Amino acid sequence: MTAMKNDSKEVVDGSRLLKAVEAISIAPADAHHIADQYLAQVRKKSPGIDDATARALVADKIVARYAKLAGTVGGTTALAGVVPGLGTAIALTGGAAADAAACMKLQVDMVMCMAAAYGYDLNSEDARQLSFIIAAGGALEKAGVQAGTRLASKAGVNLVRQYLKGAVLQALKEMFKTLGIVFTRKALEKALPFGIGVVIGSSANYALTRYVGKQAREWFVIDSQM
Repeated sequence: MTAMKNDSKEVVDGSRLLKAVEAISIAPADAHHIADQYLAQVRKKSPGIDDATARALVADKIVARYAKLAGTVGGTTALAGVVPGLGTAIALTGGAAADAAACMKLQVDMVMCMAAAYGYDLNSEDARQLSFIIAAGGALEKAGVQAGTRLASKAGVNLVRQYLKGAVLQALKEMFKTLGIVFTRKALEKALPFGIGVVIGSSANYALTRYVGKQAREWFVIDSQM
């Protein structure tokens, strides 16, 4: 991807973005708690439901939860109550980078909750890195940055597995570097007058989360069948 020329001060540094998201992402126990709560709701409503269907319904609930939160964020850094740890993100980044960290935290948290729903051990470093890769990969795919294959495909599952077996940290750094470019462009859109940028941010964050959630769910389904 060609580097974007940008004279704005709102440049999102990929390395700092990754560190910020790592610092504020959901704890494994909390992700399991959310997934377990939704699973209990699903099984209470439909006691005889099979595991695959139950997990799909739980995944849908998780996506709906985080899409709503992402739509609420919409480009403001004053939502510490909505996005726990946002103060840390602002301290580590500031400005547009804090908005980007808040948005990506929600993508990562969503995927981690989904991983918990599909039976992954989030106390494992591989599972945590898996969540970051799927969240970042889905976000880049939504932004039109092609990785050579669709995330939610057998080839995409194999690609993520290869990342986990190899230089996973380097892969994450490269992904977040590109995300920094994407979010810098987004910051420029938010500089539009009369609050138009906030509307763009809110709707874009909602759409991004719905997309990443759909790709993540399909990824986990395919992975469980391979």
